[in-house]
Amino acid sequence: MATVLQFGEGNFIRSFIDYLIQLRQNASGDGESVVLVTPIDNPYWETFRKRNCAYHTCVCGKVDGKAVKEYTLVNVVKDCVNPYREFDRYEKAYLDPELKVIISNTTEAGIAFNAADTLTGDLGTFPAKITKILYARFKKYGEKGKVELLPLELIEKNGETLKAYILKYADIWGLEDAFKDFVKSIKTYNTLVDKIVPGFPRANAAEHFAQIGEEDPLLTVGEAFLSLVIEGDASLKEKLPFLKDPRVTFTSSVKPYRERKVKILNGLHTALAPISLLAGVEIVRDAVNDKDLFAYADALADKEIIPTIDMDKADLLRFKKAVLERFSNPYIDHLFMSIILNSVSKWKTRLLPSFLACDKENRKHMLFALAALFCLYDDPSFSINDDDAVKAFFAAQAPVEEKYEAFIRNQAFWGMDLEATEGVFTASLPYVKAIKDGKVRETLKTL
Repeated sequence: MATVLQFGEGNFIRSFIDYLIQLRQNASGDGESVVLVTPIDNPYWETFRKRNCAYHTCVCGKVDGKAVKEYTLVNVVKDCVNPYREFDRYEKAYLDPELKVIISNTTEAGIAFNAADTLTGDLGTFPAKITKILYARFKKYGEKGKVELLPLELIEKNGETLKAYILKYADIWGLEDAFKDFVKSIKTYNTLVDKIVPGFPRANAAEHFAQIGEEDPLLTVGEAFLSLVIEGDASLKEKLPFLKDPRVTFTSSVKPYRERKVKILNGLHTALAPISLLAGVEIVRDAVNDKDLFAYADALADKEIIPTIDMDKADLLRFKKAVLERFSNPYIDHLFMSIILNSVSKWKTRLLPSFLACDKENRKHMLFALAALFCLYDDPSFSINDDDAVKAFFAAQAPVEEKYEAFIRNQAFWGMDLEATEGVFTASLPYVKAIKDGKVRETLKTL
């Protein structure tokens, strides 16, 4: 049926992994076959079925200084399964004897542990699902049921964390030691992915449809740049030939690549999103073409992020320059409204480590970003797309200063009281007052 079981049917992974598999299939005829699994119960899978799981992806941007805009028909996906609606079909896919690898992109919140998950109950968290799959394969095939795990979620040590949770479930579910040994012997890789994928081009879909000759509701658009870093030896390339693509790097440690990417690229996205939206700028490209916002992003990277990364400074500056060039991609309308999703957890992951590591006297750009995030979320006209705890916090009525102090001191959000340890409330309250007074740009120019 398929050699790849893929948890995630979203724009990113389809423009990344399935695109790479398709390129290998087109070039050499040995691309993998894929079954998509929807991580949550949504109706999106029905659209795949209606199109026999075929879709187009467009890569556009600059490659070696030349403008590129190319369309690829992806038809390596053989099925899209909703395990919440059709468990038998899901079970058939994960018990396929031809299965080689499980690949996932279930967002940063996907790799999580929930002690309430049970072996025979609801599907549970993503790691719980994988534990059940591996156990079913172990019971049916024994040692021959092994598959490799290639998670793409943007958390540190994603592979190690996934395997640790699987073993934790095996413990609390009382599964046999032989199964635990089976899990321990499975190769699970830490990874890092990098590609900007805004997704479906709502603003100019008709233009793309004219280019491909049909209406494709599954069309994805992303930048030409692509990078996959895998921690481990390169033997996986022999099992999965699509990983022979030159944009795939095997390394002894993902850590420096991850820190550089998360702190600079993702950090700039997360910092810029609320500030730009408050300044009336909705698209990333327009922000880096805006004098004030570009100056802010450039200074934030140079003064408060790069000094916290233990890598060659010249290389980091080149990486930052390339990132800002990628942000200016003329073909992609990357909306800040999509970037702002789950910004509290993103701030903690992408900016807080730099904030805590940089000079306390020299972090005004990040203080301004945090104040801007609060002000945007505290605007009654703004629809927050974040977890329930964040929504509940901002739904509560309180004076601005009191509410902002509670925001800064909320250990559930930050893992610490940022006022008690870092003086954040005191240092950034003037920024909140200025933003609330409508002085976003005026304040930007003073940083």
